[in-house]
Amino acid sequence: MAIKKVYIQQLSFDGTTYTKGPVVDLLSMFKIAAKEFPFKKNPEAKELAARDWPGEDGRDVYIPDVIPMKNYDLEVEFLYKGTEKNISNDISSFIDFVYGRNANAVGGRLAIYDEYTKTGRKDIHVLSVDNDVYVYGDSDPDAVASFKVKFGVEDPTTDITPKFSTVAGGHQSVSDLIFDA
Repeated sequence: MAIKKVYIQQLSFDGTTYTKGPVVDLLSMFKIAAKEFPFKKNPEAKELAARDWPGEDGRDVYIPDVIPMKNYDLEVEFLYKGTEKNISNDISSFIDFVYGRNANAVGGRLAIYDEYTKTGRKDIHVLSVDNDVYVYGDSDPDAVASFKVKFGVEDPTTDITPKFSTVAGGHQSVSDLIFDA
């Protein structure tokens, strides 16, 4: 059984258009997999404008044709499997990447697509990284660790679709994360 991957693309938005960085497969680039990416299909609705007139029953509520949704936060547990020699560098490189602090970074705004749930969102940013990295120690020569990252999802409704391209050897690879701007 193949591991389902998570793809992240750094974004920058100038108020009109998005600039996109390359799509990064977390497993290939950083040896990191997400335990789960709990995107919400229908997050909580925003509070609607209302007036409560003392002399009338009920409330006078403006109900639009499409109910707007609130942004939300989500916490993701990541798992790392690599060598003890590289664990610190690999996890640090991943954290720099999601914060937009890596070399050649496009920005700290992210588009993320989870291959397992076939769900993705844009306008995501890191809120915090749990400094407690739990390293599983046993006789295995590889290093295995877990850590958590909290993200803010500012656009809770725009769907992300992966664009596939054929790479060397005839394999399919995600080359872009597509969304309506």
